[in-house]
Amino acid sequence: MDALLKELPLHQGLARVFGVLGQDAFWRALVDTLRLLVPLDNALVAVMRPGRVPRLLIDFDSRGSGDEHEELADYSAGMYLLDPFYLAVCAGIADGLHSLDSVAPDQFQQSEYYLSYFRTVVGGDELQFMVNVDGAVLGLSLGRATRFTLQEQGRLLCVRDWVLAAMRRHLQLLPPEGPTVEAVAGDLAALLDRFDARLSVREIETARLILQGFSSKAIAQRMGISPETVKVHRRNLYHKLNVNGHGELFALVLNPPG
Repeated sequence: MDALLKELPLHQGLARVFGVLGQDAFWRALVDTLRLLVPLDNALVAVMRPGRVPRLLIDFDSRGSGDEHEELADYSAGMYLLDPFYLAVCAGIADGLHSLDSVAPDQFQQSEYYLSYFRTVVGGDELQFMVNVDGAVLGLSLGRATRFTLQEQGRLLCVRDWVLAAMRRHLQLLPPEGPTVEAVAGDLAALLDRFDARLSVREIETARLILQGFSSKAIAQRMGISPETVKVHRRNLYHKLNVNGHGELFALVLNPPG
């Protein structure tokens, strides 16, 4: 009986979630209920479609506000190109609860994207409930400054099936909306081309993987070349772009001076 009483707030939250399916209050009710299971600093709902700029629907900060963070404008302007979850969507990802570790490159936490952007906007760790719908993925991102423990991830896995079912049903109950225009996604190769540095195809690919957070060993495996050749490509592209390292490459490509 005591165990059931401890779970009472969760069951009450679940009732609120299903009571507002198809209504504006749905996402707030869902996030508030998940906060009963694990502490969260922020949550974000987005629609991600391969080849399109992600569409951000609603954002909640640690105080439960629905106001969109100013930093998210940078995400839509191009930072999404380095988002491991967006890249996982482009590669094809199954419905489920996905962790940052499961989708991120091996040196993601040493990447400039993580250090100067992700850590500020999302935090130190992220989990996403993801549902495939009509060629797109609806994602509920859960962010936090500290890492999610295995126990906390286990709690969310216990409720995964009903969370995904609720997300899918919520979409089905929404009134039909007119055609939405989603901007065509940018491309890191095009961003690099604008510098007229005459980078080779291999050098552009190396730059893209460096920016995403892949180590030289991982880049070599993905490109089917030796780590020594990766170092040559890295040295050449740094020289052609007149940058001294990963940080300057990131600033040049994704954070150009105004």
